[in-house]
Amino acid sequence: MSTDLAPTIQMDFAALDHLKDEMTDSGYVEFIWHKVYGDKDAVFESLDNHKSWHFPECWRARYWLNYVKHGSLFQDANVLEIGSLFNFYSVWSVMAGAKSVHAIEPHKDRYELAKEYVNIRDMASQIKSENASIESFMHNYDGQKYDMVFFQDVMYYLHNPLEVMHFISKTLKPKYLFLETSVVDDFAEDGHFVLHKPNETAMDEFQVWDKEIMSSLTPSRNALRNLINTYDWKIITYYNYKDFIGHGESPPRKDGRKDYYVLERP
Repeated sequence: MSTDLAPTIQMDFAALDHLKDEMTDSGYVEFIWHKVYGDKDAVFESLDNHKSWHFPECWRARYWLNYVKHGSLFQDANVLEIGSLFNFYSVWSVMAGAKSVHAIEPHKDRYELAKEYVNIRDMASQIKSENASIESFMHNYDGQKYDMVFFQDVMYYLHNPLEVMHFISKTLKPKYLFLETSVVDDFAEDGHFVLHKPNETAMDEFQVWDKEIMSSLTPSRNALRNLINTYDWKIITYYNYKDFIGHGESPPRKDGRKDYYVLERP
């Protein structure tokens, strides 16, 4: 299988620069910095003597890809966000016209901050935040129908990405799937997944996502493409971040090892 699928979209870096002014949410983002990160320079760009904070380049990039380029898909949609972090994308989905969002975040502290952000935005009636692992969500799935699912920057934290992708494709069956993940270099024509074990600094992440299983699987580009084809998703947007080199702080994007898809169910 070939991995030479050309990007169907080009990043507009001028638009990203413009979003520095459009996406500032000073009070809440500053609170998150103090509460979670401690080192502002590692996460946020400071502005106006630390009174407000810009979102990192990679967050702005995904905002542009999701909402600027695909905003019409969100109208009256029921959305599921798997791994919602601080609920920024869930909130922006409502702002883009989504009817409701179910946001799942397994990390307890981040979940509490995410819930607070929803309250600050006065969207508690539209966004349901849940502190749950992906495994427990799948096990307790109640048949709720979703028009679109966010599965962004989560797959490579999981020991069971194939199981989760099967659940999304065959059980949830959303009309649209927003999929983004880091990928590894291909060394097999048919693709492969690479097993990762956490280092000491990453241990907490793996405990959160995978309970006692201290490993995760990261797909190669061929493996990811094969997985998409297995479930007959139609690719309506693909971007591989190769022209992201020199922009932003995320190494996989700088190295062109981050794949972004918007997929449509036939």
